[in-house]
Amino acid sequence: MSDLWNLLSAPEFYAMVLQLATPLVFAALAAVVSNKAGVLNIGIEGTMVLAALAAALFSTWSGSAFVGVVCGVGAGLLMGGFFALCAVRFRTNHILVGIAINLLSAGLAVFIVYAITGNKSDYPGIAMTPWDVPLFKEIPFVGDVLFRQVNPLVFVAVLCVFMIRFLFRRTVLGVRILAVGKNPVAAASVGIHTRRIKTVALLIAGGLAGLGGAYLSLGYMSNFNTGMVAGRGFIGIAAEAIGGGHPVATALFALVFGAVNAFSLAAQTFTSITVPYELLNTLPYLTTAAGLVVYSLIRYRQSTHHSSKRRISHEKSVGD
Repeated sequence: MSDLWNLLSAPEFYAMVLQLATPLVFAALAAVVSNKAGVLNIGIEGTMVLAALAAALFSTWSGSAFVGVVCGVGAGLLMGGFFALCAVRFRTNHILVGIAINLLSAGLAVFIVYAITGNKSDYPGIAMTPWDVPLFKEIPFVGDVLFRQVNPLVFVAVLCVFMIRFLFRRTVLGVRILAVGKNPVAAASVGIHTRRIKTVALLIAGGLAGLGGAYLSLGYMSNFNTGMVAGRGFIGIAAEAIGGGHPVATALFALVFGAVNAFSLAAQTFTSITVPYELLNTLPYLTTAAGLVVYSLIRYRQSTHHSSKRRISHEKSVGD
């Protein structure tokens, strides 16, 4: 128990939680925007892979991490545009397009790395310089967690959460995305160009996924590895489902998954308790599965409750 207490009382653990949750937040927000437009985008995983590779490549070639992040976002936009071309313009099944993007990205990443370096797994990148925020970093505990040696993209992730929330609550574009996602026929009847709106939503989602991929290769690590995304795109989709499509709730669930991931890594150093590291490495995925089961049960109970209320109301109206 002493190891557990030392872990939970250390600011470094909570800083690690933020670091591990950041790519999940970007992936989850990408899923939020796609789903609001009525598109199930499971290609977020593959988009993050190519974005991470593009960020590492161009950061090394230019010598600038900022250029790498911009190029990572650009790769995300390209993949979002490709998804829109297939799913919106040519009306291909969304699931099949997502699977194709994931398979294409995995194979293309290996090919590009092998063609440049001769190996099939790694490519170096320029690490982003962490920020020390003056004055705030001196705050006990909180300063060590939030304002000392923090990657800039962590703050960008927090900003994106509220920007997406603002998008759907306060902008015309956000309202149109919601209208197209709810009922595209009704949206088209009032003059909304449904294809254009879905394309814009998928481009926004691609850019967010691109930020997540760039963070992995330049923020969390300083190189690209072909297995570095490791299901984070799918975990982000799960966080969106559990969060009910609300940006803040979705980000909080992504933070929970990040906390479990951080615990699984830190617990491998415990001396008082010996747990196989293979089991600890499965904790984030087990948590995702458990969260989806709980979410499904809640939705099932809600739908059953609403159905019973409608049936009782119908029986009363018939009896009257």
